[in-house]
Amino acid sequence: MLQPTDEQLASLTRRERRAFRIGDAFSRHPVAVARFNDTFMALMIWSCGGRRLRVHGLKNLAGFGANDSLLVVANHRSFFDFYIVSAVMYWRTTLPRRMFFPVRSTFFYDHPIGPAVNIAMSGMRMFPPIMRERERAGFNLFSVARCVAELEVPGTIMGLHPEGTRNKGDDPYSFLPAQSGVGKIALEAKSAHVIPVFVHGMTSSLATEFKRNWREPPQDHMIDVMFGKEIDLSDLRASAARAAALKRASNRCLDGIKALAEEHRAGVDVAPSRLGNIFAREAAV
Repeated sequence: MLQPTDEQLASLTRRERRAFRIGDAFSRHPVAVARFNDTFMALMIWSCGGRRLRVHGLKNLAGFGANDSLLVVANHRSFFDFYIVSAVMYWRTTLPRRMFFPVRSTFFYDHPIGPAVNIAMSGMRMFPPIMRERERAGFNLFSVARCVAELEVPGTIMGLHPEGTRNKGDDPYSFLPAQSGVGKIALEAKSAHVIPVFVHGMTSSLATEFKRNWREPPQDHMIDVMFGKEIDLSDLRASAARAAALKRASNRCLDGIKALAEEHRAGVDVAPSRLGNIFAREAAV
């Protein structure tokens, strides 16, 4: 698999280089990661949201199989958006379980306990890291190229947020501007199918999610996950090297999420899951 150059690695701190190597090693053992997620992660996600989950649009994933690669693009309002999205894909579909969720480097790669938390909470699936500082742009070029390379491996799922960072506004139907990096990955990973997702109802507190799941009526704090139809970017791939095409691709990804948000705001009929049904592989509305 693609590796950073010595120059790209040199822009990282020793701690960040060590964390990157751990993530790289985990990426080579998807079976072990899958077994971990089948146990610890299953229990954690079910305990925090299993009673409140509603899913819409799994039929939009039904045509994909074990050798397909998917780039899943979602809104970003909670730390746990992709935890619940990956849980739905992991346990309620027959899609591949080789998953990656690139993350900005803060905490998971530059904090002493960051890698341990990454392992505990995701099996180190929050990989590769994206650095915030401009002087590390060279490493980010590698991370984007690594994302493309991973998606070229048959049977890979990758989750990205077109907004780039978490939207902390009060309106769950508002969005930050799309960032061009998502468009670059979407256009260059030619074999990947791009699927939009809208998530509603999650906070950034595990304690709050646990309380809502067990101590309050589930219907008062439902978690809605809505999968949309595949986004067609074929008309932009011939111009993939142009900045304007990358921006248009990112905006198209975000537009797919916005369309789902408007369906949710309009009161789309989302069938509630039964208790523990997050683990049942079945057709969805």
